[in-house]
Amino acid sequence: MFYRVHQFIQAFFPQIDPAEIKWAMDFLSPEAGLLFLKQSRSEQRHALDVTQCILENRPAVSYFEFQNLLTAALLHDCGKSIVFIRLWQRVFIVLMQKMPQPLWSFLETSQTIFASPLKIAARHAFWGECLARKAGLNPEICLLIREHHAPQTELGCILARADNAH
Repeated sequence: MFYRVHQFIQAFFPQIDPAEIKWAMDFLSPEAGLLFLKQSRSEQRHALDVTQCILENRPAVSYFEFQNLLTAALLHDCGKSIVFIRLWQRVFIVLMQKMPQPLWSFLETSQTIFASPLKIAARHAFWGECLARKAGLNPEICLLIREHHAPQTELGCILARADNAH
C-alpha cells in the first residue's frame, strides 16, 4: 500500500535529475530519444526507475539483448504519449490492475467514463510497438514494448517484472 501512495505522489511531482535525462539521451538512438522525450514526466520517471531496476539486477543475457532490454525499459510506455491521460485515469488504471479480469472487461466495453482509461491501458503497448517500429527501432525492442504486460519471451518477463516492481 505504501508503494502505491509513493507512486501516486511521484505522479503528481515526478523528480528527474537532468543527469538522468542526459544518460537516457546518450544511451538511446536519436529516434528513440525523441520517443522518450514525448512521454510525460511521470512516464519518464517510471521508465528510468524500470531501467534502473534492470541495471541493478543485471540478467544473464548477451550484451545485445541487454542493450535491447534497456532501450525497451526506457520506452515501454511510449504508446501512452499519443493520448492525454488524466491523473485520475492513471490512478484508476493502477487500481484496476488488481481487480478480476471480468470486471476490467465489463468496464472496458461499457459506455461509462471508465471505459476510456481501460482502453488506453489495454492498447498502449501495441501503440508503443507501432511508434518504435516507425522510429526504426529493431524488431526485438518493438516486441519487448508490445509484450511488456503479457510477456512471451525471457526478456519480456524480465521487463514485466521490473515494470511491475515500479
